[in-house]
Amino acid sequence: MAIQWSVPSWLWPLLLVLAAGAVVFTTIMYRRTVPDPGPGLRRLLVVLRGAALGLLVVAAAGPVTSCLRPRLQPAELLLVVEDSASMALAADAAGSGAPGRWDVALAALAHVDSVFALVQPGVRRTWLRGNGLQPLQELGPGDGSMSPPARQGTSLTALSRRLHERVTGRPVRAVVLVSDGGETVRDAQDAALANAAAALPLRVLGVGPGDELVDRALVDVRHAETTYVGQDLAVEFAVAEPSPSVSNGDVVVTLSDPDGIVAADTLRGDGALLPGRLVFRPRSEGLLPLRLEVSPLANERFRGNNSASLVVDVRRDRLRVLVVAGTPGWDVRFLAVAAAAEPRLALTVAYPAADGLVLADSLKPWLPPRAAEEWAQWDAVVLTGWTGIVARLDWTSLGQAVEGGLGLLVLPSSSVGPTGGPVAVAPPAPLMALLPVAATPWRWEPGARFAAPTAEGARHPVLDGVAAGQAGMALAALPPWREVVRVVPGPSAATLLAGTTAGGGGNGIPALVVAPHGQGRVAWFGVRHVWEWAFWELPGGPGAGREQPARRTLRNLLVWLAGGDGSGGLGFATRPGAWQEGQPVRIAARWRNLRGEPVTDRLPHLELRPAGPGADTTAVRTFEMTAVPGVPGDSSVEVAALAPGRYGVRLVAKGEPSVTGAAAELLVSDISVETTQVRQDRSRLQQLAARAGGTYRDLGRSGSLAELEAELLGLDWRGVEDRQRRRLDLRSGWPLIAAVTLLLGSEWFLRRRHGLL
Repeated sequence: MAIQWSVPSWLWPLLLVLAAGAVVFTTIMYRRTVPDPGPGLRRLLVVLRGAALGLLVVAAAGPVTSCLRPRLQPAELLLVVEDSASMALAADAAGSGAPGRWDVALAALAHVDSVFALVQPGVRRTWLRGNGLQPLQELGPGDGSMSPPARQGTSLTALSRRLHERVTGRPVRAVVLVSDGGETVRDAQDAALANAAAALPLRVLGVGPGDELVDRALVDVRHAETTYVGQDLAVEFAVAEPSPSVSNGDVVVTLSDPDGIVAADTLRGDGALLPGRLVFRPRSEGLLPLRLEVSPLANERFRGNNSASLVVDVRRDRLRVLVVAGTPGWDVRFLAVAAAAEPRLALTVAYPAADGLVLADSLKPWLPPRAAEEWAQWDAVVLTGWTGIVARLDWTSLGQAVEGGLGLLVLPSSSVGPTGGPVAVAPPAPLMALLPVAATPWRWEPGARFAAPTAEGARHPVLDGVAAGQAGMALAALPPWREVVRVVPGPSAATLLAGTTAGGGGNGIPALVVAPHGQGRVAWFGVRHVWEWAFWELPGGPGAGREQPARRTLRNLLVWLAGGDGSGGLGFATRPGAWQEGQPVRIAARWRNLRGEPVTDRLPHLELRPAGPGADTTAVRTFEMTAVPGVPGDSSVEVAALAPGRYGVRLVAKGEPSVTGAAAELLVSDISVETTQVRQDRSRLQQLAARAGGTYRDLGRSGSLAELEAELLGLDWRGVEDRQRRRLDLRSGWPLIAAVTLLLGSEWFLRRRHGLL
C-alpha cells in the first residue's frame, strides 16, 4: 500500500507548525479553564480536541491511499437463443404435440446449464436472447423473460457483433447459440461485422426441420416494386415440389389484392421446381398489397411457406416530357435515349411535317395547346430549333403554363450563314421573356470548350452523380463543345455548367443555366450539337460500372424539370413504403433549404394517422424525430409495431415559419416473413460457425447435445486473476466527518458533565 499527498512538499512545514500550534493552543486553553478539570481530565480533553484538530490538518494535506488487490474472475459461458418470431413456430403445424423450436432451444440450453452446475460449479453461466437488430436481453430461467419470441427480423452477423461487444474484456470461454438460421437482414458483407463474428468462441446449435421436410413452398418470388396505372405488372415465382409420389396433382397459384383474385394459373410438371408467372393490371394508384398463394398438399405441415406478401407502389403516371423540335436530329435522339434510361419519364416528340406538327411515334397530327390548361397534360417541355416552330406555338399560353408549374428546357437554334457556317438565331420575344439568360447580340462563340461544373452546380440535383469524384473527372474526359452561345445569366439564374478552354483559364461561358419562373423551372443549354457530347463513350464502355456523365446530366435535367427540385424542402429520405406485422417501422427524413444546404437548427416530427375505408382519421399520433449522427439535416424515428392496415404520414416542423412536408402512405402487411421460415438454414449456420472457427450441430440429430457437452467440458475453465487498484481519499466520504464529530462530541460531553466553562 502506498500513501500519496495532495499538497506540495513546500506546504508541509506550514502544516506541521499549524498542527503543533493547534495542540499548544488547546493545552493553554485548558490550563485556564474554570473550574480546574484536574490533570487526568485535562489530558483527556486535550487529546480529544487535539486529535480532532490533527485530523482536520491531515485532511488539509490530502492523503490518498492506493493498493493493488488480487481478484479472481470466474470463467463465463454464454447461452444465447435467437429471439425472432420464427423461433416460436410449432414443430408441426398439423398438431403432433411435439415441442416447438423455442421449447427445444430452451431445453437444450437448460441441459448444458445443469451439466456445468454439476461439473463446473465455479463457471458463471449467463443466458441471453437477441436477434441482432435490438439490444441483447438477459434471460432468467423461471421468470417472464422466457416468454416465446415475437420480434420481427434477424441478422445473425449483427447478433455476432453484439455478442462480441458483450464478451470483450471478459473471460468468456464459449458462446453457445441456438438458432434456426433464418435471416431477414443479410449484412454479412460488412467487414466490421464479419470481423466481430470471427472473434467469437462460438458453438452453434441448429433447431428446426431441415431440407428433408416433405412440404410445398413458394420460392424465388420476383416483381417490380414500382409500376404505373394502366401498365401490366408481372409476378414471377417458382414452386418447390417434394417427390412426385407425395404431390397430389396440379398446383394452383393465385394472386389477390384486397378486392379479390386478380390473376391465377395452374402449374403442371414433375420437376423439383415449377416456374410460374402471373400478369395483371393494377386497378388504382397507391401502395397495393398483394398475396401470392399456392395450393397446399394433402399432408402439408406448414402453411406459412405456401404464401407470400407483396407490396407494389402503383403511381398515377410517369413524368411526361414533350419535345417540340424544329428539325428532328441527333440532339432529339439523345434526349430520347436519356429519357428511356429513366423509368420515371415518358417522352413524346413532335416535329413539323408538310401538313403541320406530327407525333414522332405515330405520325399522327398534333395540335399545339392554345391555353395554359392544355399544357397541363405535360410535366415538362423541351424546345429545340425554334426557327421551324416559332409560328406554330402559342407562346402566351406556354408562358402561363410555365408560371403555373411546367418545366421548360430550351436548346438554341441556328441557321446557315452566307459563308456556310452556323449563325445563332435570337429567340422570339415571348420566348426570350421566359429564358434565364440574355445576349446582345446572339452569336456562337467558336473554339473547343470543355464542360466544367461550377461550385453552385456541384450542389444541384441536375449534376447529382456527375460533378463529384470519378464522375467529375469523367465529365472532363468527354469531347469539347464546338460552339457555345455567349450569354449572360439573369439575376435569379444559377449556372451549372460552363464551357472552358483546355487550360481552364477564365470563368468560362455559361452553358447550362437554370432558374425558377413562377411555380415552374426553366433551363437553357446553349450548346450546338449536344449529341456529340453525349455520343462519346468513356474508356471501358458501359461495362465499367458507371453511366456516361453527359447522358446522366440530360436524364437528371429532364427529371428535375418535370418533377421539381428534390434537394430542397422537408421530405422523406426514403419512401415509408411497406412493413410487416410486428415489425418496428423506421422512417428517415431529410431537410434542405432552397440552396440545397442542410437545415440543422430544428428537427421535424412525424404525424401518423390511420387511412383507408372506415378508418378514424382523427386519431393522429405524433413522434419526435432525432438527428442522425454525422449527417446534418437528416433525422429518423422508430415507431413501435403497428396493426395491419394503411396509414398516412407526413413531416411537420414547428417554428417560425412552420414547415410541412408532402404526405405519404405507409402500409403494414398482415403476413410476416417469419412465418415462412419453416426450414432450418443449415448452410447459413455452418457458415457462421466456420467463420468463428467453431462448430455446428443439429439438435435434430441424436447425440448432438452430448457431443457439444463433451467439447465444452474439454475447454480450460480456469478463472482469470487480475489486480484491481483501490484508492481511498481520506478527505472524501463520511468517515472523516464521523471521526471529527465523535471526537468533538466526546469533548463537549465531558465538559458538560464536569461543569467546565
